[in-house]
Amino acid sequence: MKLKRLYPPQKAVNSLHSETGTGCEVAGCPPLRKEALLFFAGWGMDETPFMHNLPPNKDLIICYDYRSLDFDSTLLSTYEGIYVVAWSMGVWAASQVLPDSNLPLKQSIAINGTPFPIDDMRGIPPAIFEGTLNNLNEATLQKFRRRMCGSGSAFQAFLEIAPQRPVEELKEELVAIGRQYSELPPSTFVWNKAIIGESDHIFPPKNQEQAWQKYCNEIQRYDGAHYDEKILKENLAPAASSKLLIAQRFTKAIGTYPHEARVQQQIARKMCSLLQQHLPAHSLRRVVEFGCGTGTYSRLLLRSFRPEHLLLNDLCEEMRHSCRDILNERVSFLPGDAEALDFPHGTELITSCSVLQWFEHPDAFFRKCENILNAQGYIAFSTFGKENMKEIRQLTGQGLAYRSREELTASLSALYDIVHTEEEVISLNFNNPMEVLYHLKQTGVTGTCNQSWTRSKLNLFCQEYERLFSPGKGSVSLTYHPIYIIAKKR
Repeated sequence: MKLKRLYPPQKAVNSLHSETGTGCEVAGCPPLRKEALLFFAGWGMDETPFMHNLPPNKDLIICYDYRSLDFDSTLLSTYEGIYVVAWSMGVWAASQVLPDSNLPLKQSIAINGTPFPIDDMRGIPPAIFEGTLNNLNEATLQKFRRRMCGSGSAFQAFLEIAPQRPVEELKEELVAIGRQYSELPPSTFVWNKAIIGESDHIFPPKNQEQAWQKYCNEIQRYDGAHYDEKILKENLAPAASSKLLIAQRFTKAIGTYPHEARVQQQIARKMCSLLQQHLPAHSLRRVVEFGCGTGTYSRLLLRSFRPEHLLLNDLCEEMRHSCRDILNERVSFLPGDAEALDFPHGTELITSCSVLQWFEHPDAFFRKCENILNAQGYIAFSTFGKENMKEIRQLTGQGLAYRSREELTASLSALYDIVHTEEEVISLNFNNPMEVLYHLKQTGVTGTCNQSWTRSKLNLFCQEYERLFSPGKGSVSLTYHPIYIIAKKR
């Protein structure tokens, strides 16, 4: 197995020249980051198709060529956190080597592959695998890639970035994969998420479904082929693509959010009331609200606490205009990603409503806030728990990785004293499932959801929604699960 660290093209270095994981550096390479994305590519690949999908805030280490599963993790030894993405045959390779790697794994995502790559029920049927191997030549390789891409246009795009490996080498790799799969015991590695393309013509989707019954915590589906450039980009460069998608969808919902976001407004009022109950009576000098949106919670904070300075932050620059009526010498607006920004030191209260669930690394954000707050400072927020929008998750397989109240308080407890926590379940009723989808779109809370709707899928969604989530005749429900936490810097 070969491992390479990839660098952005503008650095004039495309990849680390150490394929064995020795970790040697070359002049001009950017410094190592604290975290890495470890990508296991599919059979027949090298780094070429993936060099334009570099994550913006992590190093990318790519693994390929499974003629051997010898895994030298030297290249990964300096990282504090490893995020794993595997695709196609790389899912099997990763499942084999990760359990004994002792790497600081933070997340694992499998795309269009299984831990059982040659299997009639859970992988590629053996007859098809053998046929591919026995008939492999340059012409059949291109037919395989055409089937892998799903469409002529996607195939032509792939040819421009196709791997640069000879056919004979690819044949050797297939032989080795078959041999190793028959000799090695099955892996027990459990993945955080499996992503299945419903038009995958390499690993049959029904076989993937069967394979993941006991080996992943979540299944996500999309309407696409085995090789899907969009899905790979979203998972190899998640911070950039997901945050951009969040910003775009909330920006589109600016005009409709105040009317449709009834639950969020209710949560904001309750959060403000809890602050009044549990914070000292004296006035606050400096307050930061991250993820202020259209300013519902911001206006409550101003009326209730009258801080000397309130700094409003949001990922969307356009939210400045929604808050322009309250911006003055005491209230300022700072656009950008709250996880990356530096807020003013000495702040007394850092707070938000219905925002934290979008964060990539909430624990790191908690540590940053502890450093920013003054000696008597508080962090207070509402977010959403595991029951949130359970109806959508059950029917589409998509949704955020919500954390429980216990998990959140455990993360905070190392740095903060917990002042107050509570949670509730709020059920909204709608006339029909289409109204539910309209509500989600008008509030922007579809967030990072990539569901692609066809007429037949939409009809099936509506039928199942009415069958499963109809509390009374002529209505359907949607669940919100807000969690409220107030903590004081220790």
